[in-house]
Amino acid sequence: MRNWLKDQYVVLTGASGGIGRELCKLLICKYQAKVIGVGRREEKMLSLTAELGESSPAFSYRLFDVGSKADWQAFKADLEEKNIRPALLINNAGAFPAFAKATDVPSETVEKIMRTNFLSCVYGVEALSPLLIGQGKFKPAIVNICSSGALCTIVGTSSYAASKSAMKGYSEALQLDEIDSKYVGIIYPGTTATELFRDDKNTQNSILDKFAMPASKMAKKVAKAILRRKKRAVLGWDAKLMNFTAKVSPVTGVRIIRNVMKASKSKVFSEVFGYDNEK
Repeated sequence: MRNWLKDQYVVLTGASGGIGRELCKLLICKYQAKVIGVGRREEKMLSLTAELGESSPAFSYRLFDVGSKADWQAFKADLEEKNIRPALLINNAGAFPAFAKATDVPSETVEKIMRTNFLSCVYGVEALSPLLIGQGKFKPAIVNICSSGALCTIVGTSSYAASKSAMKGYSEALQLDEIDSKYVGIIYPGTTATELFRDDKNTQNSILDKFAMPASKMAKKVAKAILRRKKRAVLGWDAKLMNFTAKVSPVTGVRIIRNVMKASKSKVFSEVFGYDNEK
């Protein structure tokens, strides 16, 4: 497996935490890529820079909101001014709101999640696609980190499932549109122990916390899929189960998963099933 990322620029959104942070370290330390991380919190970017140690010169970062089209266009102009032509764009940034019934989720929350999880991908592709370059037989590359939630919708995840399903459809169309000019990969990670869950106290010691894959392990799987230029990768046993369920039993299977979640009595699902109101 040839390392086509060696000495190439990679733009990685959501680089400061979770899968993105671990993936950034792998791309730089193992695959000798030059990573431009995108995020919003400088203290986390500085922490990552310190963690990279002697490899830190291969890392730089930009602070902006990936859900802002204007910010993406400004980033594009900055890259053009510096004559930087990335070989790979990885749309990884994401947000996961607390589990709740669809009717209890304000439209403002849905719009915010759509901007972060889906429109950020559209804006990134629109801005950077013209700048991407290939190397020899390797075409310019775009990898969108989707979610197992796009393969099989889970109760209580209306805004998240909607955003990731939109990302899935957009990515599949992009893959077909660019089949002759670019490598477009779609990756579906299963539940991962990241800040998406850690920021919610209700997920700690919950059923999700118990079977979530460590971010470092998931990042290795993601990196391997990217290096192999896989067009579709479903990663993690739960993601594979959800993929299978949606294909074989899209109605009954999803209901069974719902019943298992309810029977768990896990506090993470309290707003969905109303445990606090049960007697």
